Amino acid sequence: MARFSFTAPSTFSAGDALAYLADMQNAKSWDPSISSVERLDDGDLRLGSSFRVILSFSGRDLDLTYHVTELTPGQSVTLRAESPLFISQDVVRISEGDSGVNVHYEATLTGRGFARALDPFFHLSINHFGRQAAPHLRVALQP
Repeated sequence: MARFSFTAPSTFSAGDALAYLADMQNAKSWDPSISSVERLDDGDLRLGSSFRVILSFSGRDLDLTYHVTELTPGQSVTLRAESPLFISQDVVRISEGDSGVNVHYEATLTGRGFARALDPFFHLSINHFGRQAAPHLRVALQP
């Protein structure tokens, strides 16, 4: 399993920070690897809400469908996509900070079947993407 995590302060309220990150349509503004995001359902974000995400991965576009698999309003959200080669999971947790909240973001890529042998490659990739996205997300969390 490959993992990238970081923590950033935010002046958003806990509810607003979580709502911003749970709506993957916002990820295009802070994650340079994402070329497009489309919400696949309507209404309030809830368990089962889904997003079609196109991202560049090793020079190719990957089409992934992320689903909200866990949601605790104002506290945490888990978004998960499965492809034949890997499982991608993003977990966001919100905690109280000194002057607002802290956003804890963890992304993991886990190879499936024979693709588990690619975990070292997944580790390099997720850390590369995470290092590119983290500074943009830190700025986005300070409205």
